[in-house]
Amino acid sequence: MTLVTHQSFYLEQVREVTVVSFTVSGVVGSNFERVSDDLFELVEFLKLTSDPIQVVLDMKALRQIDDWGLAMLRAFSETMSTYGGTVILCRMMPGILDTIADTGMQAAFQIRETRMEAISAFADDQNLLRRPSSRIFAAMTAAIQ
Repeated sequence: MTLVTHQSFYLEQVREVTVVSFTVSGVVGSNFERVSDDLFELVEFLKLTSDPIQVVLDMKALRQIDDWGLAMLRAFSETMSTYGGTVILCRMMPGILDTIADTGMQAAFQIRETRMEAISAFADDQNLLRRPSSRIFAAMTAAIQ
């Protein structure tokens, strides 16, 4: 169920996991700031409302990513980790996977092929299985309106 639509992505809660589905086709220099601002606004809500933070970034819509985009994804993942959360990337196009591999950043990300594999990874790891608060969605909805 779609709960919140944002400029660069929409959010869904699937079981105990916040799924962030990009709506932009690329994260590159021309839109990097907007996408980054949107994601880090999400960080502020997640860190206040979820324990632990469980996020799947569904990257199916992304066709292009540059060094700026990769740096932003890494910073997002590391920031979530700082707050006790975990980020798993899924449904990446081959070109995006190649870019990550070419830069040697595979170890910086948890990557799953499908969305269900990414969501299920949280249930498979007992250390990650806690229910986040649904207050995030109410807060995000209020902030967007």
